[in-house]
Amino acid sequence: MMMDQFLSSLLQVVIVLDVVGLLAYFALGALKRRRKSVPAPAPVPVVARPGWWQRVRQRLSFRPGSQEDLEASLHNLRRVLHSYQQGLA
Repeated sequence: MMMDQFLSSLLQVVIVLDVVGLLAYFALGALKRRRKSVPAPAPVPVVARPGWWQRVRQRLSFRPGSQEDLEASLHNLRRVLHSYQQGLA
């Protein structure tokens, strides 16, 4: 019984310290944010990035604008994937 009371009291102290630490964390974070009142930089215009498929196609091409190499690579990829499909069947 004595040990249960001691552990319960210890757990209550730990919980209180956790709550106090959490409150201090947010309070200090708010104070830090107020002190750093530096004007925000001008927004940078968003440049449209190519989509995922365009990036993959760019990486597959060995020379920029070389459609032959790209088509050959895609043909080889289809052939390999087809052979895996046949092997699984």
